[in-house]
Amino acid sequence: MNSPQAFDPLAPAYDDTFTDTIIGRYLREQVQTRLARHFRAGDMVLELGCGTGEDAFWLAGRGVRVLATDVSEGMLAAARAKTAENPLVEVARLDLTTLPEIISGVGEGLRPSRYMDKQIFNGGFSNFGPLNCLGEWRTLAAWLAGRIQPGGIVGLGVMSPLCLWEPLWHSLHGDFKTATRRWRQTTFQPDAAAPPIAIHYPTIRRLTRDFAPHFQRVYVQPLGLFLPPSDVFPVIQSRPHLLNRLLVLEKRFGKYSKLALFADHYWIEFKKR
Repeated sequence: MNSPQAFDPLAPAYDDTFTDTIIGRYLREQVQTRLARHFRAGDMVLELGCGTGEDAFWLAGRGVRVLATDVSEGMLAAARAKTAENPLVEVARLDLTTLPEIISGVGEGLRPSRYMDKQIFNGGFSNFGPLNCLGEWRTLAAWLAGRIQPGGIVGLGVMSPLCLWEPLWHSLHGDFKTATRRWRQTTFQPDAAAPPIAIHYPTIRRLTRDFAPHFQRVYVQPLGLFLPPSDVFPVIQSRPHLLNRLLVLEKRFGKYSKLALFADHYWIEFKKR
């Protein structure tokens, strides 16, 4: 089982190394465009793996109430600090590997909405890989089915198993272990003092199958087809002409769902039956 503290070392620098980078902003904008399509002012949305709270903060700015959850205390602290002035965001701890009947801590210090009281939401989402820390997704789908209203959308940003960038880039640099890590279950250790994390890379077909008893797949999009994974951001962003060319290609081909498995992440949406 992955340690709840495993992502704590990443929290202090996460916004600097991902959220506030040119590539990170572009990729997050693609997701936020999808979120804006489904969630409107007054809606109550559940976020799984909120990280530093960037998407919750953005949605709250549009009048959407968000219950932002994560298992990492470091990430939760960052999310609370970022959203402290906005009463539409509530931050709570949730471990996706041991899903509770009731999300504890909800409503503490805030006046909970009718959705928070019942823990029924208009929709939900998870951005940039929290679901990759699970080894199966049928349990999560069933849990969400009891908390998302009929017709509600669940959007998931998932690290794909066939990212083209990793085998090409890391093979050219002689790092064949990293080049092939998505082809098998791998471990990730964010810090020497932190325990390793087991990472899984589900296909679109696998997630569709696991969610099928309760949800219908309605949309798929590549995220980072021509843009690199985050560990290569500094190299590409130091070459503006190359970055601009890659952004042009990303914008041109980034809507083709059939290419989603070859991107760094894919964005997949399910509709509650």
